[in-house]
Amino acid sequence: MIDIHSHILPGLDDGAATWDDALKMAQLAVADGIRVMVATPHLFKERVVDPKKINTKNEILNCIEEFKERLAAADIALEILPGCDVPLSLEALQLLQDDLLLTINDLKRYLLLELPATSIPPATAEICFMMQSKGVTPIISHPERHLIIQEAPEKLKRLIDLGCLGQITAGSLTGKFGRHAARASRQLIKKGYIHVMASDAHDLSGRAPQLSPALDELAKLVGPEQARAMVTGIPEKIIKGAPVL
Repeated sequence: MIDIHSHILPGLDDGAATWDDALKMAQLAVADGIRVMVATPHLFKERVVDPKKINTKNEILNCIEEFKERLAAADIALEILPGCDVPLSLEALQLLQDDLLLTINDLKRYLLLELPATSIPPATAEICFMMQSKGVTPIISHPERHLIIQEAPEKLKRLIDLGCLGQITAGSLTGKFGRHAARASRQLIKKGYIHVMASDAHDLSGRAPQLSPALDELAKLVGPEQARAMVTGIPEKIIKGAPVL
């Protein structure tokens, strides 16, 4: 399986705290059947929009290289790729335009786009359009956990109709984010608004790098073949920069 959303790089955000934690998360991912993981630290270091306090491309790429060396030394068969968890903002759009923002696998084709937790700003569609005009497809991360989309799924549909993709969190299907997220995840999947499932892993327990516990639930909703595609074939296209739709 391929996990396109994880906070496994240590010291960059609220994910893994140490290299030891990161290696243990990697071991857990491999045991779960994950063979490729995209490390996607938050763009803004303090989760506050401030272009002066970002995880730069070079910082993330350097951390990726060190992690690869540590994985090899520990004989952990996990391929790690670079990425970034990008909050919807005009500042992030400018960073993308200035080539200062890391897309998935640094291919300038896809990026994870996180909506504000309690709102969908009027400029959302315009920002997504501007990203796509530069050849970058936004992947809307964990929409099932968004308070407005939980009550109004059509808000997500508008973005999907614009060409965005939807990424659900595996833990939402298994109830780790509560009944509202679990209900919304099933609803969005049934409506066809979700294209890929990822872990959004932050640690070893509460938000672990695992996909298989949710795969059976996903298969009940879309069938085994499509469920498998959402954790293998589709994310493989994303990390290669190939068209999904």
